[in-house]
Amino acid sequence: MLLLNPVILMKDFFKYRDAQISAHYARDINPDPSEFKMHTHERCELYGFLGGKGIYKIEGTKYILQKGDILIMKPAESHYIEVDKAYPYTRFVINFPADIFESIDKSGVIVSAYTQRGNGQFNLYRSTDFKNSSYEFYFRNMFAHSENRRLQLISNLMPLLNEISAAFREKRDESVSESDEYKIISYINRNLFKQITLDDICREFFISKPQLCRSFKAATGSTVWNYITAKRLVTAKHMIQSGQSPTKVFSECGFSDYSSFYRAYIKKHGVSPAQTHQSER
Repeated sequence: MLLLNPVILMKDFFKYRDAQISAHYARDINPDPSEFKMHTHERCELYGFLGGKGIYKIEGTKYILQKGDILIMKPAESHYIEVDKAYPYTRFVINFPADIFESIDKSGVIVSAYTQRGNGQFNLYRSTDFKNSSYEFYFRNMFAHSENRRLQLISNLMPLLNEISAAFREKRDESVSESDEYKIISYINRNLFKQITLDDICREFFISKPQLCRSFKAATGSTVWNYITAKRLVTAKHMIQSGQSPTKVFSECGFSDYSSFYRAYIKKHGVSPAQTHQSER
């Protein structure tokens, strides 16, 4: 378990962003639970829980947090924390593309814990999951004082991901229990780009709409439609960045008309689909 001095946490607070990676190291003395909402990213995320009390929910799977926990989320994997406002909340987060080390790791072993598992599975890593404490050394170094923040992040991220991928290979054959909420979320993800309705989901699982909405909100922190829209928009951005036309992408991602897609895209990403398309040329 990582044992960190809260005074140092305040001193070392930082935010960093460049074209490839972003990271932040933050402490909220009086966290407001309403500020932590369900969200998704188009990049991989590595999250470290450094202090506080809360439950992290990833695609309907609950993780009761302990100080020193590391969680990983792949692109479009929804997540949020139910934080206890009575405890100061400290965390470190870094986001990066899945192909960040592709030039030296063609087979993708380093990011296998992200790419070779289902949504909401094997997200949590604790000290007992690692064969030695070297993971802790790399993790600490990412948010230690540095004159070159990017170099500090990158040079420690790669060996840390390698330690996590080794821990994942040990864990992945374990059986995974699936709650009813998890099964519903998995069904939605399998049908994410179809014209799925609440009635379709209710018929599939023999539940009422109020029951569906209550259980889904409790599991994800989101309504069904906000969840579906957020995941569709992350996928749409990835497709547009890969060179596909926005006028083709919107229907492939489940939107019935371009105008609604356009408005939702700007609200989510802050730029228009066309601007994303132009920036990749």
